[in-house]
Amino acid sequence: MDSPRDPLIEYRIRVIRIGLVLSALGLLTLGIWFFRIPATVGAPLRLLLLADLGAVILLSAAPWRRALSTGIGELLVAMWSVLVVITLVGLETTRASTPTSIGYLVVVVFAAATLGSASLLGLVAAASLAGFSYALYDAGLSPGHVAVLATAFLAAALLILLLSEGTKAQLERNRAQVVELGNRERQLQEKERELASLYHVSATIGAGSNLAEVLPELVGRVVEALEAKTGLILLYRPDGERLEVMSPIWVSGHTVEAEGYSVPLTDEGLVPRVFISGDAGLDNGAGSGPADRLLVDLAANRIAAVPLRVEQRRIGVLLVADKRDANFTPTDLATLESLAAPAALVLNQLARYEEARATGMKMTELARLKTDFVSVVSHELRTPLTSIIGSLRTLQRPELAPEDPNATELIATAVKQANRLRKLIEDLLVVSRLDAEALPVQVESLSAAGYLAEVVTALPTVEGRVVLDVDPELTRIDADPDHLARIVTNLVENAVKYSGGGAIVVRAFNHEDDVRIAVIDHGSGISYERKDHVFDRFTQLQPHETRSRGGAGLGLFIVRGLTEAMNGRVWFEPTVGGGATFVVALPRSPVRVG
Repeated sequence: MDSPRDPLIEYRIRVIRIGLVLSALGLLTLGIWFFRIPATVGAPLRLLLLADLGAVILLSAAPWRRALSTGIGELLVAMWSVLVVITLVGLETTRASTPTSIGYLVVVVFAAATLGSASLLGLVAAASLAGFSYALYDAGLSPGHVAVLATAFLAAALLILLLSEGTKAQLERNRAQVVELGNRERQLQEKERELASLYHVSATIGAGSNLAEVLPELVGRVVEALEAKTGLILLYRPDGERLEVMSPIWVSGHTVEAEGYSVPLTDEGLVPRVFISGDAGLDNGAGSGPADRLLVDLAANRIAAVPLRVEQRRIGVLLVADKRDANFTPTDLATLESLAAPAALVLNQLARYEEARATGMKMTELARLKTDFVSVVSHELRTPLTSIIGSLRTLQRPELAPEDPNATELIATAVKQANRLRKLIEDLLVVSRLDAEALPVQVESLSAAGYLAEVVTALPTVEGRVVLDVDPELTRIDADPDHLARIVTNLVENAVKYSGGGAIVVRAFNHEDDVRIAVIDHGSGISYERKDHVFDRFTQLQPHETRSRGGAGLGLFIVRGLTEAMNGRVWFEPTVGGGATFVVALPRSPVRVG
């Protein structure tokens, strides 16, 4: 960007050009006048006019901008003013009348407008010379007349000087403002360049989802912004107290693999020093200092490095090397620091994301292994358990029942606990299939009232406490019969467990586009703050009260899984007056999944 011109000098140049034009016109007028009356012009005056003409020609060709900037212009203006005053004095010798003050005042105006404020002495000298020359030809007048003319001349000169100084002061202020605006413009251009670099870096960072995608483009953008040749990022590794070079690095517009390269913090060199101190650093004579292994391997002569920080914690170093045809400057270092801030944040987040993703993949694999294990073990347990239950029931037949009442009671207890164990195994099998998303769904059209009555009647723990309320308008339910039976059974058994002996209502009805089945109890209820956890696996809502009631905390988890498998939803809401209500909503025409 071209530096702005000094407005005061430009103003003085314009005045000088106007003065040259007026001088040329004055000489032309005098030449015509003298040509018409040659007898009045003596030899000295002719020589003086020729000198004026030569001065106008020379001054017109003078490089005024350079002359005024160096101080030579001040001398030329002063000499020109003296020459004009001498010319006016010579003209007055050809006339016998009272001298005209306008010519001398023009000299004062010209000197005041063109001489700088620093040439105050020369300005006063020019005004004094003009005033003395003017007063010299007032000598033939009366003292009073001379005093009046001199006072008027001095007042006019003083006014001219004051106006000139005011104009120059304003121009000085304008010049200061122009300089300030120029500085601001340069700063804004620098900020614009920095923001453009930040934008490109941010766009590069946001475009990738892992370090392998982001790192090469990120380093390339930073190198491009600094007009460097080489760029790389080193991340701190606590194991071994070292800085590991992130592969690839950027060299001359290409990526170069650098897998496994690291710099111990105990090494000599700029990079460990920058990381340990936390201060940015540059070295434009890297080849002349102590041996730095990293810089030797990079074949770098000029380097700049800044620490990468995340929340005041240093995570690495960003380095660029060999700026094209120039040394790195503090401005380059400031730009590098501004680019390092967002880069460090996103690199840290991407590293955490990749670590979390790797952990998630391991957890997924562990969950799969756990599901497979549970499925295999459950299958292996179910077969012998079925034989045990069959054998126990055979022993309960009248012809085989033992005569000892205690033995009969022990067999009944064994059957009860075996059935409980079988239900737990079946629940574990269902959970493992839900986790593996391998649960088959066979949708059938079921008679609402008949099917629900059959399910409720088959429950051994109901003991007449369940009230079935099916809306007459609801005739059919589209659902997998086995899954729906397990859903209703689990909800009713859960209600029996927590209702405290009160009645349980199973209500089925149509609601807009779905069919709803609500299981309502009036027991102690569930605290509302636990509503988000009622369907979690292995959760017992009131463990201090329900240890004696049994259960592994899988019933409601299975209810949610089976409901969602049939494209439905389930939720909990408090019962009016106390208790809990679980509502299952099933679509009327669900997607049939085989």
